[in-house]
Amino acid sequence: MMQPELVQPTWPYYKIINSPDLNIDDYMGGCEFSSSLTCTDDYAEFSSIPNFSSVFSSEFIQFPGTCDDELQGMLQMEDFLELEGLDSILSDDVEGLCRSFDHESEGNFPSQVTCEREGIWSPSTSMKSSEASMDSTLTLPAEEMEIDNQVSVSHLLKAYGEALERGQRELGEVITKCLSEKVSPAGEALERLAFNLSPDIEKQREYLMQESRKNFKDAFRAFYQLFPYGRIAHFAANTTILEAMPDDAEIIHIVDFDIGEGLQWPPLMEAIAKRHRTLRLTSIKREDEDLTCASLPWSFAETRRQLSDYARCFGLKLKVEEMGIEELVSEIKRKKKRGDNKQRLVFNCMVGLPHMGRERSRKPVKEFLHTAKELLSENGNSSKNRGIITLGDGDACERQAYCRGFGSFFEGYLEHYQALLESIKSSFPTHLAEARMAMECLFVTPYISSHVWLQKWEEMRQGFHIQAGIGLEKSKVSKDVLMEAGEMVKGEGCYGVRIGGDGENELILEWRGTPLVRVSTWRS
Repeated sequence: MMQPELVQPTWPYYKIINSPDLNIDDYMGGCEFSSSLTCTDDYAEFSSIPNFSSVFSSEFIQFPGTCDDELQGMLQMEDFLELEGLDSILSDDVEGLCRSFDHESEGNFPSQVTCEREGIWSPSTSMKSSEASMDSTLTLPAEEMEIDNQVSVSHLLKAYGEALERGQRELGEVITKCLSEKVSPAGEALERLAFNLSPDIEKQREYLMQESRKNFKDAFRAFYQLFPYGRIAHFAANTTILEAMPDDAEIIHIVDFDIGEGLQWPPLMEAIAKRHRTLRLTSIKREDEDLTCASLPWSFAETRRQLSDYARCFGLKLKVEEMGIEELVSEIKRKKKRGDNKQRLVFNCMVGLPHMGRERSRKPVKEFLHTAKELLSENGNSSKNRGIITLGDGDACERQAYCRGFGSFFEGYLEHYQALLESIKSSFPTHLAEARMAMECLFVTPYISSHVWLQKWEEMRQGFHIQAGIGLEKSKVSKDVLMEAGEMVKGEGCYGVRIGGDGENELILEWRGTPLVRVSTWRS
């Protein structure tokens, strides 16, 4: 099949880090992973993006800026955030919301006047101004008062975790009420974290979420491409898959735990097309009750259509399917009995990455990885059937696996999400605080819940450590992958990458020393 002239081997997550003069408005407006992709029009906008294979070259991308100049990587964000009115995402319907709150029965929810009198954050019509919105809405305390408030919030959060550990529910409620008087979604990272943990401000949080969802697609594209969390994880996993691809494998069979929007796979599809192999993508049917989000903004059918359209542009033989894990195991075992050795198995699992915006229980993740280990171990005696496991984990759970009690487990989560929120804020100037709040609502808030953290603590106590017991050979992260990942975050604030794990099989993305994402690999 002849490749269309308008389409070159491209994918948007390398474009965002390629040019310091990039106009985000022009670029982002053309890179939407739309629901009606075609080979001639929808992919033409990718023609200037670097080739996926360039990640293996020795010519690294150069970046300006250092950790001390955190606004260096803003990339003309003001231009981009005019998209679909994203910069005013939280201001269009605020006046009506405040009126409805004022007319509610006394005691249900504080009115705007009450909020101002008590010092509690409340939506305000003055947020309609982009540059002065936060200044006109909030009364900023003196520096000493701000520091005192941060210390107070920190102590209250620690006490809250200890109260939960001891089962002191009433004390926990008292603490959250105190917190609700000190925090807001417009404060510092710790305040924003406490805001999302407090059930006493549920109505405000729910309103922010509803308003943010109105611009979900624009916010999703911006979040994925402005921040390195998903890009680093996908790059590391895809590179490992390509490096481990044997020359005699005719079919690359990737089993994906959570395919979602399918954003990870187009760069890999381009590389596999160049090698004239067949790609089979199997998405594991998810249990919706395991998701904290009520629904996802895309369906499997939509993702399959988009990936199939993209594959046709490059002449790639692609099959995309969805099946249950038991059905998959039965099929693989049947093929093994028939002596079918044409395919290379890859088990891919991405969980808890911020751009996913959805939480998964550790239990199904552990079961998926255990099944992958069993199938690869059975096939391990045949060189043609050897396979790999790639795991991208954006959760703090594994790092807190051996905490003595929930209190320290809780503090570990606070540290993780405080670092995540700080890294997000570092890319936003003050007058774009509303857009930042919208992104945090969509992609960070779903992960912040004391109830969910308690569930994870119980799962860890029951032995659901997702990396424990995989039992395959740990695949070392190559220096080339480390160097390329370092180039991807160079000049983007205080990010860093390093190799970790007992077998040096982890690529770790950090913010000021706090791990945010870990990508681990094993092979049979």
